[in-house]
Amino acid sequence: MSRYSQLPDQDVQLGLNLETLEADLVAALVALKEKEDELHDAEKAVFLEHSELDRAKKELEKQEKEIADARCKYEKIEEELKQANYSLTSQAREIEDLNRRLWERDSGITTLRSALSLKEGEIVRMRNEVMTKGEEVAMIDSNLESKAQLLNQANEVVKEQEIEIQGLRKALQKKDEELRASMALREIEEEKLKVAESNLEKKTMEWLQAKGEFKKLAEKASKHVEETNETLDDFRRVKKLLVDVRSELVFSQKALASSRKKMEEQDQVLGKQMEELEEQKRSVMSYMTSLKDAQIEIESERVQLRVAEARNKELERDLSLERELIKGLQEELKKERSSLQQAMQEMSSLQQKLDRKSSQFEETQSLLRVKESELVEAKLEIQHLKSEQATLMVVLGEKDSELLISKKKLEEVSKEIADLKMLLNSRENQLIQATALLKEKDEQVGIIQNELNQTMQKTVEAENVVERIVELTNKLVISIKDESSHGIFEQPWENQLENELELTRETLRRKEMDVVAAQRSLAMKDEELKAIKEETKQDANDLRKLYSLAQERNIGEESFGDLAIEKLQLEASQLEVEAATSALHKLVEMSRELLNKTTPSIEVDDSFDHWKSTGENNECFAKVTTEVFRLSALTEELVKEAAVSGKKSKCLAFD
Repeated sequence: MSRYSQLPDQDVQLGLNLETLEADLVAALVALKEKEDELHDAEKAVFLEHSELDRAKKELEKQEKEIADARCKYEKIEEELKQANYSLTSQAREIEDLNRRLWERDSGITTLRSALSLKEGEIVRMRNEVMTKGEEVAMIDSNLESKAQLLNQANEVVKEQEIEIQGLRKALQKKDEELRASMALREIEEEKLKVAESNLEKKTMEWLQAKGEFKKLAEKASKHVEETNETLDDFRRVKKLLVDVRSELVFSQKALASSRKKMEEQDQVLGKQMEELEEQKRSVMSYMTSLKDAQIEIESERVQLRVAEARNKELERDLSLERELIKGLQEELKKERSSLQQAMQEMSSLQQKLDRKSSQFEETQSLLRVKESELVEAKLEIQHLKSEQATLMVVLGEKDSELLISKKKLEEVSKEIADLKMLLNSRENQLIQATALLKEKDEQVGIIQNELNQTMQKTVEAENVVERIVELTNKLVISIKDESSHGIFEQPWENQLENELELTRETLRRKEMDVVAAQRSLAMKDEELKAIKEETKQDANDLRKLYSLAQERNIGEESFGDLAIEKLQLEASQLEVEAATSALHKLVEMSRELLNKTTPSIEVDDSFDHWKSTGENNECFAKVTTEVFRLSALTEELVKEAAVSGKKSKCLAFD
């Protein structure tokens, strides 16, 4: 029985060693696979980094070319902008010049219009003046003609009066002769002469009155040319008076003739008549002076008439000059009108030119705005390209540093792979030895299994015996309680036995419950581990698929957004893998706790029930320990697989 008890311990130790060896081999294989995967990933990463560096260099060269093109475009746009500004300023100057010329034309047209209006008003005024002057000239001509007629008539009258005066002078001379001859008859005819003197006085008075009226008429004629008709009437009356005077003189001659006959008788009257003749001489002299004055006045009237004619001629000349001036002004007005029309045409042409220039100015302004917007876009594009170039330079530097790091990691991984290969060879040798030992142990296990079956039968029989013993002890206890004849020395043993039996029952029940709970928990943990293992395998397959898709794709053709999305997906899968690994670690801890809990209970059970069967306890302990170790190994393997998948996801995320 001690041999059988030693064999399970050796088997358990050997199983544990084999399991640890298998676990170490599996871990080494997994680590080797991981290192190989890491090596392949690193090589792929290095290749991708090289390709990405080449692509970045090409993109950098392309960006430099684009920057150079953008600079050329920027310089071209600046040159076009300068030319547009120059043309715009020239057009603005031309427009200002056109506006100034239009303003000058407009001011000239307004001045011409004002001058034309003034000239038209002046022409109208001059026409009115010419009309008035023409009317005045016509009136003056008519007045001059009437005055000329009056002067002619007056000249004729004066000539006639001169002739009459000459005749009177001759008559007076004759009369003087007759008077000389008839001096003798003076005394006789003095009375007649007195009568004739009285008559002559009357006549002289009338003559004087007529003379005064004639002077007045002459003055009026000199003062008022328009009253020449009245003066003509006055002249007619004077003529009538002169005719009357003639008739009276004839009558006086007749009277003198009659008086000559009576000269002798009228000697006294003759002296008086001589006086009267002297007075008549004086009156005739005065009349001659008055005639001379009238002639002087007539000459002055002639001079005034000549002056008026000269003035009329001057007025006519002025009128002709004014007419010529009016004609010249009309011609100037026509010229000004034609120049005004020409200026209006020029103004319209300038306005059209101004409109054309303004439209060109607006077009150049719009073109300038477009060029400015293109310039701003070119500046922004240059800035964007510069920023992209800077980012590419930064990324290129980062990629260079990452490439150096990956090269170092590759060297380290290659070293670790060599070490792992050496370790793997040693582990394979150990595995071969362990398999040989395992075969031997399997044979021993078969023998032990047969012995265990026999021991199981024996244990069943022992359990039956124990149950019978328990029943007998119960009956014995009951009988001991009933019997009072037993001694006091047996009672403590019975009490102790009853207590031990109760304790064993309770411990057995508790252990059975613990074992059932442990079995249930182990079953649940197995299911959970299987589910987690399947999930981790599925996650690993998904990660491998993603990695294969990432390898198949050309990274140069991918956009930064797709890479960012894939990185986010890889990070999410990495988080899921980390969560799975944390769950597996928790399962490992729980299995270890379960192992720690079951081990002392099994030890207690072994110490308490050592009197039942040592083989059965060793077998149960071996089973429990093997199951627990298998569970821990499985969880550790799952943890390692999860770690491998996490590392792969990290590598993919790094790529």
